[in-house]
Amino acid sequence: MEKRSIWSLMVLLGLTVSIYTLVGCGSEDPVKPKKKATSSIISVDSVYASDLDGGIMPEGLLNELATQGIKMGADSAVKVNQEGKEWLITDKENLQAYTATIESGKITFNKTTYIDYELEKDAVTKVYKDFVDFYNERKLTNVFKLWTNKSSDFLIVNIAENETIYADGQGVRGTLEKLAKGHHSTKNDRWNGSAISEMYIRSRGGRLEASIHTTNALRQGQTWGYLVKVGSKWLINKLESIETRNLNRHLKIEIGAKEQLDGIGYFDNKKHQVTL
Repeated sequence: MEKRSIWSLMVLLGLTVSIYTLVGCGSEDPVKPKKKATSSIISVDSVYASDLDGGIMPEGLLNELATQGIKMGADSAVKVNQEGKEWLITDKENLQAYTATIESGKITFNKTTYIDYELEKDAVTKVYKDFVDFYNERKLTNVFKLWTNKSSDFLIVNIAENETIYADGQGVRGTLEKLAKGHHSTKNDRWNGSAISEMYIRSRGGRLEASIHTTNALRQGQTWGYLVKVGSKWLINKLESIETRNLNRHLKIEIGAKEQLDGIGYFDNKKHQVTL
């Protein structure tokens, strides 16, 4: 009888411990204070707007950002997208980039895609220069390697008042070959003119893309180009070359993103313009 009582007591004690464990498991400690929810919005007083317009990251702004969790290098570059309203800040030291915008009397910072504009600018410039040099030297195999060689490739070359040549996809290759070697009026022509005068670079859909405008064209004239970065290489996707005597008839950029069915092509939004 005594053994049974001891056994019953042990069972009861075990049940009590189990119930306590089940009730307590997963519940919040009523004594431990709850952490305050932290805001993901980083903002500072708009007093720094004039500094940003001047391309400056003042020490006071850097300190305020640091207290909110953004460590930014003192040499961060500031690009004015819209004076007094929007800026792009590129921090090479920490490989970070932010857009800063005026909202409700505050400057709000949001992280954006980091782009090393100097590096990418030089790479895009080299691709177009190589295209011109290889074409003029009739090294067409090298020319074709500079294109994406996709169905979205598009080439427009205006060589006379009433003669504009269009090619897309794999037709670009054959057209360039014909212009360089087979067309009676262009086989001795070269791309002539000055270097790139305008360049735009942006990140879209997880990849980098660039637009260029130059007074370097087949014969003489102007060219607009659209390039994409595939892996570590910049490649040409679209080119539009218009001869000088026909520029007054050139009313729109046909390789422009707005003119393309897929919305992919030349763009010239000033917020993406790169200083050359």
